[in-house]
Amino acid sequence: MRWLISILSSIILIGAVFSCVNNQKTVAAKDSVQNMETLSANVAGMYSGNLPCVDCESISTLLELYKDNSYVLRYSYEGKSDDQFVKQGTWSITKNTLNLEGVDYQYEITPDFLVQLDLAGNEIKGDIAEKYQLSRIK
Repeated sequence: MRWLISILSSIILIGAVFSCVNNQKTVAAKDSVQNMETLSANVAGMYSGNLPCVDCESISTLLELYKDNSYVLRYSYEGKSDDQFVKQGTWSITKNTLNLEGVDYQYEITPDFLVQLDLAGNEIKGDIAEKYQLSRIK
């Protein structure tokens, strides 16, 4: 009889532990969703900058991120052409990285600006690294 009580106590203890772990995962998942929603709301706005260009003076860039997760990206090649190019689509956030549908590169999100990453999703380093930023203007 004692072994039966011991087994039942163990089962109850294991059930309690799994319940706590499951609740912690649920709370962590809810916190993660709330953090992403807050980050998404905070990143919406207008960003501008003059990005480096290999065969022109700079790439004049204006990025508008809307709260409905749509974007409009306008850019022109200064000193090369008067044409303005426009891309539109949806945006999403993975961890702390902004992804624009239809655009090959991503941006790291910081409080005051977006930092363009290289095509592999890595931080651009070197003397001109600070020039790969779009500042929040609105």
